[in-house]
Amino acid sequence: MKSSKAIAIVSGIVAALLFSNAMALDASSLKLKVYAVMMSTSPLCSSPITIFSNVVPTEVDFLATPTLGSGNPADATYNCIIIKMSDNIKFKPSTSSGSCVAGTEYVNDVCRTDNSGTTRAPDAGGAATACTGTDPAPSADIVYLYLTTNVTAGTGGNTFLQPTSTSSTDGINLTSPLVISGTARSKFVVNATGAVDGTNPTCGMNPPTFGFQKL
Repeated sequence: MKSSKAIAIVSGIVAALLFSNAMALDASSLKLKVYAVMMSTSPLCSSPITIFSNVVPTEVDFLATPTLGSGNPADATYNCIIIKMSDNIKFKPSTSSGSCVAGTEYVNDVCRTDNSGTTRAPDAGGAATACTGTDPAPSADIVYLYLTTNVTAGTGGNTFLQPTSTSSTDGINLTSPLVISGTARSKFVVNATGAVDGTNPTCGMNPPTFGFQKL
């Protein structure tokens, strides 16, 4: 039986989505809606397997260490995690500074018209889908977040596009892969300390550092 390696891989993962200059504030909550989670052994996120999928997403507070789903993938080293999700993120700063007020829930639209946001499903051809909404007027779109061990990911590319080569800057860097071997268990570790940003007109968040850790 492989039930002992059921993986709760999504807890805390999407603190990585908002882009701005840091102002060393912490978040007391971080909520998002997840439709599906996929994994790939390739740092290019190709041929992923689906761990779980929901037709109707559930809004979950990722700072409350939720279990959004589990699965029993084959033993392997998984260098990419793909999250199918809504691009509207809700969070509360734990302290006040600049545009951020402690305890106030903010909605950030992370893929939108005014940042030329686009997204595309893994291994899909054709043009990427343009996101809608603006920073002051969020609009929910379904996007694919690519987390990859590709070391150049997250250095200026598109977070919601699949990397096309080992030199691609698309996606966000995953500091360590998910290694599944026998009954070993892993958890997703996110360091989002100081990720909330109040320096811009709209309170936002910076990408944290994240990877997998053996239990």
